[in-house]
Amino acid sequence: MSAGLTAPTRRPPRQSIWTPLAIVLLFGVFLVAAVLSTPPPEPIPYDLDGAHARGLLGLRLWLEALGYGVQRIDGLRFNPPDDAALIFVYPNQLAYSTDEAAALRAWVAAGNSAVIVGPDEEDRALVETFGVRQAGENVFESTLAQTQPLIPDGAAEYEREWFMPAALLDLSGAPQAVPVLTVEERGAVAAVQRVGSGTVWHLAPGVDLTNSGLQGAQQGDLLPAILRGVPEGATVAFDTYHLFGLSRVGEQIATLQDWLYRTPGGWATLFAALAGGLYLVLQGRRLGPPRVTVEQTRGRQAAEFVEAMANLHRRAREQTDLVRHQQRRLKFGLARRCTVSPDLADDLFLDALAHGDPPLPEAQLAAAREILHGLARRPGERQLVQLAAAIDDLLQSAW
Repeated sequence: MSAGLTAPTRRPPRQSIWTPLAIVLLFGVFLVAAVLSTPPPEPIPYDLDGAHARGLLGLRLWLEALGYGVQRIDGLRFNPPDDAALIFVYPNQLAYSTDEAAALRAWVAAGNSAVIVGPDEEDRALVETFGVRQAGENVFESTLAQTQPLIPDGAAEYEREWFMPAALLDLSGAPQAVPVLTVEERGAVAAVQRVGSGTVWHLAPGVDLTNSGLQGAQQGDLLPAILRGVPEGATVAFDTYHLFGLSRVGEQIATLQDWLYRTPGGWATLFAALAGGLYLVLQGRRLGPPRVTVEQTRGRQAAEFVEAMANLHRRAREQTDLVRHQQRRLKFGLARRCTVSPDLADDLFLDALAHGDPPLPEAQLAAAREILHGLARRPGERQLVQLAAAIDDLLQSAW
């Protein structure tokens, strides 16, 4: 062939823009569909940051305006905070365990206060610990009466229309609980209970100091009575651990992970990332096989490996690892041949080879002795390559 002739240059195939364009279009369709099909979020009841009717923003701001510190009880475990003097427990998604209810009672008995709204039959631990439960019966009478003078600044009777619709409290399991507000002759919607040195206020759902309840002066009369035994400037805690459970409902979206997991736009972004990754994988498969397959390559000989590693270790002025590698390779190969331990010292190893099962022939035993002695003398680069080649020949002849 003429030296002036060269092979024509092969141009890489032009990549089509339609596939990535289709992925972008599909991502846009999913994003729009997710936004249009997602209903507006419903207000979360008893949310400390919620300004809706069943939120607790008004209660939180009122407590902060009075100088109290507001704290959330969350995390991986429920523990009543040592620096708090009052805990609010609202109807929760995650039921109390027996140990958690006992810990709350012990915390109250130590001289603290708690406000428990409800609870219903599903939260059996709280019901059995304090003896008060929600009766589950709606009331329709028009007035609430103050049966005990625990709210001296309040009225003797409150019109029913000032309150949210409320269920009654069943106080049969707690004879020491004292009714504070009652619905005529039907039963109590608010009661106070002495536990050890502390106090527990029991409120029925609907008389629970939410935003809509505090708009009427009647529920606002309850808060000064509850705070009467709480030191000024103390910490007031809200049990958000049981209130929102493990689903993180009610928490604000504060991180990128929250946005990805809990919003339609985040879901669409995750889908787009998955589709893009799948596209790249499929594109990689269409590039074809590698130019040189495994079958077309030959295995490297041990001597080549030693020579390559010797160049690296020569730059680092370190050959101990190479010598140790060759010693292990020789001993393990001959140990399998003669059924002996490769961990023996050189002299003991040679003696074991002579009496192995089967014993190593004398010529091969002499070659092994010469190689081991050569490796023990810290050979140079050329001698190490020669010894590696000798090991290859010995192992091949021994088998």
